[in-house]
Amino acid sequence: MQPRQFRNSLDNTIRFIHDLDRARNVEDISSQLLRHLGQIGAEHVIATTIPTPGANRRQQLNGVLFSQIPDEWVTRYAARGYAFRDPTIRRMAKLAGSFFWNELQEEASDDPAARRILEEASELGLKKGFSTSLHTLDKQMVGFSLSGKDFETDPEARGMLTLVATYSIGRAIALHQESSHQESSDQKRQIILSEREREALQWASEGKADWEIGEIMSMSEHGADKHMRSARSKLGAINRTQAVAEAIRRGLIA
Repeated sequence: MQPRQFRNSLDNTIRFIHDLDRARNVEDISSQLLRHLGQIGAEHVIATTIPTPGANRRQQLNGVLFSQIPDEWVTRYAARGYAFRDPTIRRMAKLAGSFFWNELQEEASDDPAARRILEEASELGLKKGFSTSLHTLDKQMVGFSLSGKDFETDPEARGMLTLVATYSIGRAIALHQESSHQESSDQKRQIILSEREREALQWASEGKADWEIGEIMSMSEHGADKHMRSARSKLGAINRTQAVAEAIRRGLIA
């Protein structure tokens, strides 16, 4: 094959790599992944370190490298300890490699808790998916999942999806490293939350949606969202998951 022909045959891969190289934050990585893979039904993506047995909620949330799935699912997942019953995590922790979620039915068939987790995820649009786990040079295991209501489970795409996961995780780790210097100075900055902001964050950390927080706090869903947005701004967080993790890390909520 001639050099030009070889390059043309890899056009999609080259464009994907270039787009991720230009990413300046982890949100860009999630967006580019879903843009490139939307044609196969990818709607949600997450990459996170696989929690060790007994890992607390703070450790689980801090392990998220990037995520574009419903925030309420991430916080509910950590609050209820789903990571230790999720058949997806169990498979990734047991065997490094890739699989489609329709291969998990046998593992979940005799475990009501595992079936419930898959059913709840499906209700939020995380119905069909692909997962893979990779080891870093630091001997950490990172799990990566793509999902959607109509995600295509073509076995021939397994290698391509594994390549996508590998490069995305590498880019995310690099971006986290680049931002670590800024975080060290930001940690010295005192954060003061109002009682209502703190309460809203506490309920969010339990996996409650804005409308549920509004009901609990005797206010409208809009009011709950307003307190959450204010808390996110003070914490320098771009979404609910990061706000909850940062609040827990700083000891602002339990």
